[in-house]
Amino acid sequence: MIQNYFKTAIRGILREKYYALIKIFGLALGLGTTMVIFLYVAHELSYDNFHPDIDRMFCITQTNIWDPKGGVFNSTGPAVAAAIAGEIPEIDAVLRVNTPGGQLVRYTKPGGDVVAINEEKVLAADSNFFSFFGFKLKEGDQATALNGVGRVVLSDEAAQRLFGDLPALGKIIQIGDERITVEVTGVTRKQPTNAHFHFDYLISMHTNPMMKEFEWSWIFTQVVTYVKVKPNADLANLRDKLKNIPDRHALATFQKLEMDYDAFKKERGGWNLFLHPVKDIHLHSSIIGNRLGSKGDVMYVYVFSAVGFFILVIAIINFINLSTARAAKRSKEVGVKKALGVLRKSLIVQFQIEHIMMAFAATLLGLGIMEILRLIIQPIIGVQFSFSTLDRVKILGLLVLTPIVVGFLAGLYPAFYLTSFRPSEVLKGKLLSGFKRSKARNSLVIFQFTISIVLMVITLVVFQQLKFFQSKNVGFDAENLLVINHSEKLGNQIESFREEVSRLPGVMNASLSMNIRGRLEDIYTAEGSDRKLSISHYKIDEHFFETTKISLVAGRTFDKNRPSDMNSIIITETTCNLIGWTPNEALGKRIRYLGDDVGAQEIIGVAKDFHLHSLRENIFPFMFYNIHSNMFGQDRITLVRYKTEDFSGLIRQIEGKWNQLAEAVPFSYSFYDEDVESQYKQEQRLAALFLIFTGLSIVIAIMGLVGLVSYSAEQRKKEIGVRKVFGASLSGIYIMINKDYIRLMLMALLIATPTSWLIMQEWLNTIPIDNRVTIHPVVYIVAFGVELILALICVGYLALRAASLNPSAVLKEE
Repeated sequence: MIQNYFKTAIRGILREKYYALIKIFGLALGLGTTMVIFLYVAHELSYDNFHPDIDRMFCITQTNIWDPKGGVFNSTGPAVAAAIAGEIPEIDAVLRVNTPGGQLVRYTKPGGDVVAINEEKVLAADSNFFSFFGFKLKEGDQATALNGVGRVVLSDEAAQRLFGDLPALGKIIQIGDERITVEVTGVTRKQPTNAHFHFDYLISMHTNPMMKEFEWSWIFTQVVTYVKVKPNADLANLRDKLKNIPDRHALATFQKLEMDYDAFKKERGGWNLFLHPVKDIHLHSSIIGNRLGSKGDVMYVYVFSAVGFFILVIAIINFINLSTARAAKRSKEVGVKKALGVLRKSLIVQFQIEHIMMAFAATLLGLGIMEILRLIIQPIIGVQFSFSTLDRVKILGLLVLTPIVVGFLAGLYPAFYLTSFRPSEVLKGKLLSGFKRSKARNSLVIFQFTISIVLMVITLVVFQQLKFFQSKNVGFDAENLLVINHSEKLGNQIESFREEVSRLPGVMNASLSMNIRGRLEDIYTAEGSDRKLSISHYKIDEHFFETTKISLVAGRTFDKNRPSDMNSIIITETTCNLIGWTPNEALGKRIRYLGDDVGAQEIIGVAKDFHLHSLRENIFPFMFYNIHSNMFGQDRITLVRYKTEDFSGLIRQIEGKWNQLAEAVPFSYSFYDEDVESQYKQEQRLAALFLIFTGLSIVIAIMGLVGLVSYSAEQRKKEIGVRKVFGASLSGIYIMINKDYIRLMLMALLIATPTSWLIMQEWLNTIPIDNRVTIHPVVYIVAFGVELILALICVGYLALRAASLNPSAVLKEE
């Protein structure tokens, strides 16, 4: 019996190859898209699951002591770990990870040749790092690899860069400008992609001299502190104990610095410690941040989950509509079988098997589509994901249950609808009249195109916002601005390098400054006030404003012929507003840094506001220190303003000057406008993904429309024949066939407009009001117009073929 069901199903599929192919491909497209989104979502939700005891692991967050408004961030001082370990018995283990920043790494080969590489992913950690986290070594002893000073563990990739295929263990390398000598004591296996941080160099904690120097400090917030709680620990009680630990331990730090702890704490509304689950760091750190690596956004998990669900629903709707569109031909088959005594139950099973078989075929094809989409999407989002993220049970469920469930659901409507009529009605042709108007089918078409229009509007708005980001005047000229990185490696030759570069043909200006992509924020007080102000600082030379073309609204720039300028500053308009001064009032006033003995600095100029960072952020208070100031911040870059037709020749000359002055330091440069553009990777990825998913949803929706137009033409061919006999034109019949679907698309537009507006307004509200676009009505006109044109083009052939039927041939048919 079962065998007959399968044979009959195969005959039915082969009898209508064209429509079966459309149904299978449409469903495969939806399944492939949904599966690739499912893999992405599963990967995002799997972050840090490879660590043992992940449910007992937490990151210590604290009040943001560098923001007068308070808030929470995930950086702590080195002394926090000892206070927690010594005071709270529920803590099983404590670990600190420090961020010394990018370092120049040198390895001297036995023959004397030096390999020098600028490495960015450098961390320092306590000796229990590998017993705490789930990272594994392929070489070295995990228990002792970070014991003591002068030890480093490399990633497999870093070891390959330094030593090639030679063994890494026991090799001696030098790290940093101080050329700290360290021994390679371990090499990691390939690090999981779903970890909230990655490293290429992991040095033992006190190998970083800054950590040893500030071991006592609560305000040297350069570490991330992790704890592992004991099994069955009372987390509510633990949180209460953590909260006020700074009140008992941070006071000593403030006394050492001669600062008022109570006043400092009061301004921020307290100073507390909190627990943040490690498994939540990747997706739930939008406010607290992730000091050690990038962070995701749970909102995008929700958004793409919804997109995957709706695309799958569209594909199933398409599957159903194409099945009902061919019901006219299948109805007589059903009528004859019922007249011959075939039970309705058997017919339902027959239809279900037929649809499940097509769903299985669609699933196999969908796997291929999924793999193609995965290879396209991975470079866009910068994440590697695959079935390996899932366990075998999930994979089996995905590949076996999906076609059964989808096929069953997709076959419910045609199976039960076609088999519900009496044979006499079917064989007399009365069934056809029941197909002519279907509110359910029209609702499904409206739903399909509503989703497609919403996705297209989202795509257009994201592209519009991205274009705004890229085109807005940020307050200085980012074009033709070259950034020579790691210039501090030149030591006392850095000034000579700048001077020689500035004299090269094609160079208009050159300037030395701190890394323009970073900023250092600290606490200051202004003359005449005891308010604690959070202001970012940046160190520059006297050529900076001329090179960047940032304008001054009052005062002057630094002058190398005025020695007093070493203790002067230039502030921005936003800083003036924060303090309550006008630009002219600010001149001659002083601002004092609270952290050390730099002393009060006189304001000699006020710069026009500008954006150094992403336009997703508001302009923050900013001040410029002289590059020779004692204020902290030792990294350096060389900014080069150029205008030349022979850019490659200019680069060769700059690199030649660098190699003359640098000692085994690799030359590295970038373009500032590209650095600016890279800040909008999130929007670029979002726009690209929505463009892909919008295109797929439109293809699936139009395939459903093709089926409905085919169905409509089939049902109305006698009507068309009669109209042609009475003189109806080809264009008139074409319009008659399509006007109902245009009406349905207009209804979809009416629903999609407020829906997409609400979604995108919520997204735009995350962007400062001065830097966000307004959703223009043209967006909806374009979205609807594109879908309408594509639909009319795709179904035009079917409509014209129906309108071109010979009336005499049609009217002779029974």
